[in-house]
Amino acid sequence: MRFGRVNVLAGALGLLVGSMGGLALGATFDRYATKDGFHLLTLARFYLREGHSHTMPLALLNLSVGLLVDRLALGDAWKRACSWLAVAAFIMPLGLAAKGAAGAAPDFPPIGMIGVVGFVGAALLLAIGAWRAE
Repeated sequence: MRFGRVNVLAGALGLLVGSMGGLALGATFDRYATKDGFHLLTLARFYLREGHSHTMPLALLNLSVGLLVDRLALGDAWKRACSWLAVAAFIMPLGLAAKGAAGAAPDFPPIGMIGVVGFVGAALLLAIGAWRAE
């Protein structure tokens, strides 16, 4: 495993952190997200929840990249780029959670977009490398 090790580690860590975030949100759900039997969700809690829920599929993306990147029909530089773009995709849920932690300020910088670029780039390189493989 030349290029995928970092992705397997990032994916496993992402699954752990994402599930811990879900446990924390779930443990505080009744206290902070319901009132008189109605489901209420503040904007800050919404962004925290989105950070949690976006972490899980990006962890699976990283596990997939980690297991497949060395088999792709790409040069070493493109394999490395695919690997690091997949890791960079974690910036999206981190940005969402940071916005929630900051109280969902409307002027919060859109740092999560860096993660979107990482996700799209990694997925594109995975597709290209798989398409070219024999």
